[in-house]
Amino acid sequence: MARTATKKKEEKTVAKKASAKKAKAKSTKSTKADKLEEKKVYKCVSKRSTQRDEETKRSLTSRLNRAAGQINGLQGMLESDAYCTDILVQVAAVQSALRAFSRELIVHHLETCVTSDLKKGETESMNEFAKVLQKQFMNG
Repeated sequence: MARTATKKKEEKTVAKKASAKKAKAKSTKSTKADKLEEKKVYKCVSKRSTQRDEETKRSLTSRLNRAAGQINGLQGMLESDAYCTDILVQVAAVQSALRAFSRELIVHHLETCVTSDLKKGETESMNEFAKVLQKQFMNG
């Protein structure tokens, strides 16, 4: 009986060490990924770019981080066999976070890019924007 209890205790210790090692490896990967992310240069598909002020970048990044965290939560819920409706509630939260990101980006785009082009008499960005909105919100 004492041998079984000792064996169980050893198994728990091994499991804890493995879990700690896995967590450390995950945090190292995140740090490496963060460093790589900082070095990336994002280019607009249309070969244009938008200069965003630091507050806008911070706010948009915060919204994306929130959505990413919720998606990671979804994965954890799935792996731990969470109840279906609990997962669906989390899916709704992710969708809401992405909609909030989209709304903020839309407002920024209208206030900067589209307004600037319209003042110059250019309508291409407005037409392009209308097509993107149609794809995003009307599944067309």
